[in-house]
Amino acid sequence: MPLDPYEYSENEAWLLFQLNNTPVRTEMDGDFNAIAIMDVASGMIFGMELVPIVESEISEFQSRKLLSSSESRAKSRPRLLFVPSERKTSIFSAVASKMGIVVEMLSESEIESLTKEAIDGFSAHMSRQIL
Repeated sequence: MPLDPYEYSENEAWLLFQLNNTPVRTEMDGDFNAIAIMDVASGMIFGMELVPIVESEISEFQSRKLLSSSESRAKSRPRLLFVPSERKTSIFSAVASKMGIVVEMLSESEIESLTKEAIDGFSAHMSRQIL
């Protein structure tokens, strides 16, 4: 069952997801995945981190940085954070839990209605860029 943004108030629940369908390629630093945090209710993206493709998941440092910068932008911390069950997120989930955020796993199919526009927009933007 898809995640329903109308079930949550602003900054009550956030969503971690990958913005890119294909690797973000750079000439100097290699390939990356763009990992983002979005507010479920508003669809606002609060932060993004580029994670090297060679890494199996976002690091503890990047997890803290992404959560802190998102909290700073939102001027609030969520009660709940959804992470995709198909991706490795144990480090990120542990960092969020230490911050007092409840972490729940959802399948990609449950979140795609919320993330599709952001992913499509990111893809269109990146197809015009050379990094």
